[in-house]
Amino acid sequence: MSSLLDPGDDSELIPASREQIDTWLTSYVSVMGNLPLEEEEPSEAQLAALHKRAFVLKGTPYCDFAIWTPFSRKNLKLQKFRMYVPLGDGSYLMKELPGPQNFQQWSSSWRVFRTAAVLLGISTLAVLLQYEKTFERLVIQWPRCWGLIAYAEDKARCEKLDKIRRKLQQDNLAGRTMPSDWSEANPWNACLRALATDEDYWSEQVRHPAAAWTAFGGRGTPMAPAEQAALVHALGGQNIELEPEARTDDRRKQSNRDRRAAKVRGQVGRSWSFHKRGKASDNSGGGQDKGKGKGKSKDQAGTQICYSFANGSGVCGSVEPGATCLQKVKRAHKCQYCLSPGHRNADCPKGGLMDHRSNRFPVNLVFV
Repeated sequence: MSSLLDPGDDSELIPASREQIDTWLTSYVSVMGNLPLEEEEPSEAQLAALHKRAFVLKGTPYCDFAIWTPFSRKNLKLQKFRMYVPLGDGSYLMKELPGPQNFQQWSSSWRVFRTAAVLLGISTLAVLLQYEKTFERLVIQWPRCWGLIAYAEDKARCEKLDKIRRKLQQDNLAGRTMPSDWSEANPWNACLRALATDEDYWSEQVRHPAAAWTAFGGRGTPMAPAEQAALVHALGGQNIELEPEARTDDRRKQSNRDRRAAKVRGQVGRSWSFHKRGKASDNSGGGQDKGKGKGKSKDQAGTQICYSFANGSGVCGSVEPGATCLQKVKRAHKCQYCLSPGHRNADCPKGGLMDHRSNRFPVNLVFV
């Protein structure tokens, strides 16, 4: 039962017989006129689990949409659960995979439940459609509060539905006027209708928290009153991670802000460096600047360039281009800018152009 209907129900399930399945399908065809669609048809195990809960155990026809999904046999191993694991120091670690993530996923699971409810005779199609319309209206009114609405809807089928049944039973014993579709043997049709029209419940669980969250500026995640009470009163409740998505978004936003700030700082630093270089080059004047800029230290083959030849000073300052280096350690006689062996730095026609690899900039380039 825990893998088909309710994670909190650890009881075993005996599969339904083939004759029983055929009887249920015949009942559905007599109501709907045809067999259910493939994506809306519950599995035999799902039908047996819901029948056991509603008619054998006399419990609420509740199913957790985190595990009650279309094509149940294929998705059985993909289902996960939400739980709080105590860490021993009063705090909790939350592992949350809450089931349907949006209205489309909820609708796919609801249609399977609707088929099973009609097939088993739990409720009429009209009441099921009325309940679905109530839920859809809440989603349309508060599109940003999906988690709050889904939590309230799950709680309604799991807890509120049975409370309504007990209240109707007491009204019946007291001789009060009962709904026309009330039945002691199968009370769930009347209960679902009462739940769909219970404006006090939906206002308390959805509308008021959603309105307060919106008025607060939409920060964080809206919580139902029960979750807020647990957060305040539960042991270690202040440390329960109730907003993993919001915290992740905050960290991501802060990371983006830090990255943009670092980028701006880098751009300002580079601009100031370029500005100082441009001024220095502009004030040095004439062709002498070509020999004073920072050039390459090695040629294409990785041989050290002779600075004496390149700058026109020292031992090799007067040596003609192409001659052998006169120093003790033989170096290449080449221009430091273009690596040509035919001239020195001062005679290089490209000496004033920007060289990305040597970080040299034009002598007349000034950044403002």
